[in-house]
Amino acid sequence: MNRLHANRRIAKISWIVATLVLIAAVARPAVATESPTQLYLVGVGPGDPDLITLRAIDTIKRADIIFCMESIKERFSELMQDKQVIHGYWRLFPFYGQDIEDLEGDQRAEAEKLAVRRNEFIAMVRKAVADGKTIAIVDSGDPLIYGPWAWTMEEFEDLKPVVVPGVSAFNAGNAALRRGITNSDFTNSVILTAADWEGKTDTIERLSTHRTTMALFTMRTEFEEFIRKLAINYPAETPLAVVKFAGYADREQVIQATVGTILEEVGQEDLPFEYMIYVGDFLNFRYRKEQ
Repeated sequence: MNRLHANRRIAKISWIVATLVLIAAVARPAVATESPTQLYLVGVGPGDPDLITLRAIDTIKRADIIFCMESIKERFSELMQDKQVIHGYWRLFPFYGQDIEDLEGDQRAEAEKLAVRRNEFIAMVRKAVADGKTIAIVDSGDPLIYGPWAWTMEEFEDLKPVVVPGVSAFNAGNAALRRGITNSDFTNSVILTAADWEGKTDTIERLSTHRTTMALFTMRTEFEEFIRKLAINYPAETPLAVVKFAGYADREQVIQATVGTILEEVGQEDLPFEYMIYVGDFLNFRYRKEQ
């Protein structure tokens, strides 16, 4: 009888506990969940369309509105054929965050013009998010390596945007060279740099004093200007390579020379917008540190 009484008592207590747990669960206020991300910055890689990642493909498929250059829409026409694709807002980063009142002349006029377009773009994105749309800002390469859309991460920080990384021209250039870019008898480091932006302190002349491997995103800078600056601190015999159309299987081309001979090798050749310069001893298979 004592055992039966104990079992009944335990069962009664268990029932009471279960009831209290159920009441607490029902009475607990609902926890607010964050709305799913609606704004994406997507990199689709350089060169041929097959360098796009699966994550980028999935994001573009789910997007309602896409901001990109016309050339990107052409490369990925099948992915974007049923999308609202908007052009004309690609290069809005100059003067972002600067006080226009501090500028003068042509700079001020250009800054005011860009500010109008930038504010128009910002308003469009915020309205689309408010309407429940999914927006994808799509650009070549990796969007956060010298990407013209990087400023949007600051502007739309409150929207918690997600970045979908892409293959960079730097990665494609490494593959074209077929060299271990961090393998050298003198250095394991790589400096990524570009044209000397006005007001910056990390000029090519200063960076090159380390004589480490450098990969330069050339953009529209004059080729001879780059070589002249590199020659200040790199010895003339330092290996140098130019990679044209990195990531394009049928157009990719590598020109190998040295700091002292590259101008002669390139000559009067009209280099494309899409080319990179690599400089450093990693380029020389035969190079070995003297013991």
